[in-house]
Amino acid sequence: MPTAPPEQPRWLRRLNSHAMAAGGGEHLIPLDPLDLIDAAIASCNGLDDFGDDDWRQWFELVVQSLETESKLHLVGRLLARHDILRSLRNRLLLHDLWKRRPEILETELLQPTFVVGMARSGTSILSELLSLDDSSRCPAMWEMLHPTEAIQDDKLRQAGHDEHVFMEDTAPEYGAMHSNHGDVPNECIFMTMNTFQADQWSGLHHIPSYAKEFHRSDQRPVYQFHEKFLKTLQQRGSEGRTRWGLKAPSHLGLQEELFSVYPEALVIRIHRDPLKSLPSTFSLTNTLLRMRCEEEVLARDASGLAFGIAYMLEQELAKRGDGRIPAERVIDVKYEDLMRDLPGTIRNLYERAQWELRDEVLQRMQSYVANRPKGAHGKHEYSLEGAGLDAAEETERFRFYREAFDIPSEA
Repeated sequence: MPTAPPEQPRWLRRLNSHAMAAGGGEHLIPLDPLDLIDAAIASCNGLDDFGDDDWRQWFELVVQSLETESKLHLVGRLLARHDILRSLRNRLLLHDLWKRRPEILETELLQPTFVVGMARSGTSILSELLSLDDSSRCPAMWEMLHPTEAIQDDKLRQAGHDEHVFMEDTAPEYGAMHSNHGDVPNECIFMTMNTFQADQWSGLHHIPSYAKEFHRSDQRPVYQFHEKFLKTLQQRGSEGRTRWGLKAPSHLGLQEELFSVYPEALVIRIHRDPLKSLPSTFSLTNTLLRMRCEEEVLARDASGLAFGIAYMLEQELAKRGDGRIPAERVIDVKYEDLMRDLPGTIRNLYERAQWELRDEVLQRMQSYVANRPKGAHGKHEYSLEGAGLDAAEETERFRFYREAFDIPSEA
């Protein structure tokens, strides 16, 4: 029996109730495509060059799906409009910057290194640990939200932090699921969402029409935009760094596309028991949706989610086997090894990556874990049964993956 979601915060419930007085939230916070574009242009002092037109079909599909499928509550409409406007503004500001300073896009990029794995498999903790090495340039959450501003802009830095941690205000349980701070490294989806062709949009909203088109689209142009974005961020705070430290579970099913744009990339592939990460993913997905959508559109089909993840893992194995994913550019790490023997796992990772591991860096990592005890921000409660999943069925579904990488059970 699926677990019932937590009660919404009182302030959120009361604010959402204001939509009834206006006959619906759409009358208070419109999501009209032309109005959104005009608002973005006006907010950027008349800049009107969004770059190529590839983004427009995805922008229009996002807005259309939000209006017809997502059942946004009032706060959800405000947050959706905010994200759309910020992405439109970023496109205007970035293309203006690239026209004024074309040398930015001619910059030689530091080696891109991607931490990749299933959602809830340890990508966050591993990327945070690797970011403690001064050789690694990791994009902070706030600067991914506001890439064209000066890093010394304390007001914008604070604003970026507040934008992100507001997620905990709309769903307090989220704080126990994810480390949230404007200065902490975060996922590449906050860069690629500016293309409007990114699963960040379908991850936060119930927009199945958009998700269907997204999952069968060519995403190489998205990685090309990602590369330009990195070159922009590299103009500041990169002195003495030798590599980019990046991460996102969304790269897992797109490694072939990733390597087509970044052939020199290194993927650090973390593995965890799917029977542990799967119900946690389902819980997180519902929490993200509750921040913006009415209860009736919460993800209910956990079995469908499990089927999709298993298919993605099967494709990954096939592509590693036939060379579409270059196996020599992938380093496998087990979550259980990282938790059981952090020094040994990190030393092995650095040796395989041919990186120098200084003693003070390893000590920094060990202190970070010691000062970040599990459950410090509350306990994330989840289970297979709570997601409506059968343990025996899921064990069989993912047996091929656990056997391929010798992943121990966490049951």
